[in-house]
Amino acid sequence: MSEYTDFEASVDNATLEIIRRLGANMEKACLVVERSAKQKCPVDQGTLRADIHHTVETSTEAVTGSVGNSLVYAPYVHEGTGIYAKNGRGRKTPWKFKAASGKYKGWHTTKGQKPNPYLEDAKQENLSKISQILAGE
Repeated sequence: MSEYTDFEASVDNATLEIIRRLGANMEKACLVVERSAKQKCPVDQGTLRADIHHTVETSTEAVTGSVGNSLVYAPYVHEGTGIYAKNGRGRKTPWKFKAASGKYKGWHTTKGQKPNPYLEDAKQENLSKISQILAGE
């Protein structure tokens, strides 16, 4: 019976080591995508670029990595707005808005903002590198 318990313990240890290594590889893969996204991100004052971050969650069921932004306006930059929005999800007609003060004070007409999918582009550009990292190569 003692051998069976030792075997179970070694399987558990091997499983934990595999999960640990996969978590470390996921961390590396997320850093690759994060770095690329920061290079592709549009920059005005740098807030959007500075907010790009990643998380890795590890459990016995899965190792999940994600790269993204938490700023309110990040989806509008990434997916576009107005007539330029991806998948036709934006407003279909131009609109006017008034800037009350500052450099752009006054009335303006816009059709929207073209999408800049810097996160998606970073992921697609690095797919082969991500696969290699996750495979442990």
